[in-house]
Amino acid sequence: MRFSKLILLSLTLILVPALAWSQDATGRVIGTVYDPQGAVIPSVRVTVTNTATQIGRNTTTDQDGYFQVLSLPIGNYKVTAEHDGFRTVVSDEHKLLINQSLRIDLRMGVGATQQTVEVGAEAAPVETVNATLGQSVTGRTLTDMPLNGRDTLDLALLQPGVTESNDDNNGAGNYSIAGGRSDSVTFLLDGGLNNDLLDNSNLIDPNPDAVAEFRLLTSNYTAEYGRNGGGIISVVTKSGSNQLHGSLFEFFRNRVLDANDFFNIQNHLPRLDLKRNQYGATLGGPIVKDRMFFFLAYQGQRQIEAVPDVSPTFTPRELRGDFSQSGTDANGNPAPDAGVAAFLTANSYFATPNGNAAQAIIDPTKINSVSQAYIKNGFIPTSPSGVFSASLNQIYSADELTSRFDFNLSSKDKFAATIGLNRAGNPLSGTINPLPYPITVPGFPSKTIANYY
Repeated sequence: MRFSKLILLSLTLILVPALAWSQDATGRVIGTVYDPQGAVIPSVRVTVTNTATQIGRNTTTDQDGYFQVLSLPIGNYKVTAEHDGFRTVVSDEHKLLINQSLRIDLRMGVGATQQTVEVGAEAAPVETVNATLGQSVTGRTLTDMPLNGRDTLDLALLQPGVTESNDDNNGAGNYSIAGGRSDSVTFLLDGGLNNDLLDNSNLIDPNPDAVAEFRLLTSNYTAEYGRNGGGIISVVTKSGSNQLHGSLFEFFRNRVLDANDFFNIQNHLPRLDLKRNQYGATLGGPIVKDRMFFFLAYQGQRQIEAVPDVSPTFTPRELRGDFSQSGTDANGNPAPDAGVAAFLTANSYFATPNGNAAQAIIDPTKINSVSQAYIKNGFIPTSPSGVFSASLNQIYSADELTSRFDFNLSSKDKFAATIGLNRAGNPLSGTINPLPYPITVPGFPSKTIANYY
């Protein structure tokens, strides 16, 4: 008995904070039921049914003929109305979005209850109840949009009032919502907080094939939202249904399909190589029909990208101590390097025997013997243009797994759990770190791995 109480207490301590931080990633269906003359009908039995899972929620209209069903998972719903002396009415299927109050009004005709009529219910074309301003992206748009890198959050840049973060911004995040700071955005995943507690960046980032709806809220949030004033991004993952369904996908880029960069063409540099493979699969279905469901989504990425490395270096003439053409005059013509000339004037010992200090020419015999050995053996890079250009391979790997489980325990009790993993870095080898980390010394690979759960 004591052990059971300990387990119950532990679960309570774990679940209570999670519930306290939970935000609204659901919606509600509201409406009014009328008779043929337009008068409201009280005490009508109303059932709101998810067409994918066949899970229904029941309610009864009040004295004004009004009904509402709260905290419904997003998806497609039908509304059924039943009352003695009236024919049963079933509405068309309507899509419920995140934080939406979907209004569906029904009109019942006189007749036997056993008679069922399917009608095109009067659903409001726009949000008429909730004052929150925002935009949603759903369905095939999520997977069909040409997202470079397949980052669902990039869809935020398509919404009104969203701009890219500038280069001088040192805060986390890639964009600003309604003029707010980029690190003041609240990220929600299936209603739970999805922010890093250190820098307020996003943590789990499901791939587009795992997302049912992406919604961006800009202002006038309802009471359940808070924490940050820079906008709210709510992502809801897909759920399983009574039908087993899944998908396979592969996206790739390579040197053959890419054009050369504009600046490479201007500098007569070759096209840089980029090999990227993004692949994965999804699978969803029932664990127990009408009661328990699962959905799994995996995406992997393997990428090798050539990154240019342009550094100033010595010309062959300069390696011999001749800096007479390393500078420029007022007209842009080659001229002695002023810094070298000033040094040789003050230290005539290093100047040439002919006294060419003003010409910035160093006596080759005065160059350190160790440096001469480095030059002789080619250890110091040189280029006729004074610029050393090369490319280094960036090796980048990423794996993302998203899983969701929905349990319909009873007509009033439902439970859902979302578990995710993001793993990114260069776990094998490479000559430079994955972006945005700085370039390391060529020939000395680095290893960087980041895990997010």
